Amino acid sequence: MRTERFQRVLQQLSSETDAQLDELATTVAAQRSTRASYRALDVARGSVCCHHCGSLAVVRYGRAHGLQRYRCKDCLRTSSAVTGTPLAGLRAKEKFAANSACMARRLTVRETAEECGIAVSTAFRWRHRFLQAVVPQQPSGVEGLLETDETYFLYSRKGQRKLPEPRKRGGRAKKRGLSKEQVPVLVAIARGQGFTADRVMKPGMKGKDLVEALRHVVKPDTVVCSDGNAAYFALPRELGVTLKMFSASKHGSPINPSFHVQTVNSYHSRMKGWLNGEFRGVSTKYLDRYVAWQRLLVWFKDRPTPEEFITSALGRQLINT
Repeated sequence: MRTERFQRVLQQLSSETDAQLDELATTVAAQRSTRASYRALDVARGSVCCHHCGSLAVVRYGRAHGLQRYRCKDCLRTSSAVTGTPLAGLRAKEKFAANSACMARRLTVRETAEECGIAVSTAFRWRHRFLQAVVPQQPSGVEGLLETDETYFLYSRKGQRKLPEPRKRGGRAKKRGLSKEQVPVLVAIARGQGFTADRVMKPGMKGKDLVEALRHVVKPDTVVCSDGNAAYFALPRELGVTLKMFSASKHGSPINPSFHVQTVNSYHSRMKGWLNGEFRGVSTKYLDRYVAWQRLLVWFKDRPTPEEFITSALGRQLINT
């Protein structure tokens, strides 16, 4: 818009009603969100290579549905920032920034749907598409002291239909103690470094499961600190790490007070308070994505920008690096 025309528009604002000004403000905010969404998607693409064959012989090929398109000179196929990512195929991409802002605030599905102007089913689908690529974004080769402990969530079929034995929301397990009804979630935090690894484990977690979960996270010189779970004895044998264990009832090692898992336990408390409190429990089917959501927010200190959220959703790892 030319400067003269823009100045005329500004002068006309003094004669508009309050309702018209409110409508104008809403339109401007929506336009800003739209531009932020497309800008974040374009920037998040990273290196310009073909998403189909990996060739670098890629040139710009116009825009489609608001996104920059690219064409490969080798395979002659076109692609965009969302090609081959969990966000591919989703419509209303102009609202991605607004959805990311809602997720950064930990809003519920209904609150997100109302704020973004989308259906509740769309908000639910977007939530899990945005978290799908975050699940494997784990740290690797962590050095120093790694606090490791597991917490348990009651097995849940929330959202499923025709349940064989439905139970009340927030119910209890039929058996006391650990059983197949309890789903373990392993959390490992590198003390003082900000790296967090997590994984939803199988009920009755065994040593071989721990080894596979932490194989790429630790190095041979890593010191793993945990409580007295016998499954952790497999770590020094298989991965060569140094294991420091203590009795959980003493809340730390009497030999060296620095050997404890209080950082992880605090992380567990916040995560369970959020998922079991604000969300009133989550389905075990999607538990790994909610755990990844917590990890993403903690990395950015609960303030990820829409651009960072969208970039992570496209598969570019910004956390644990």
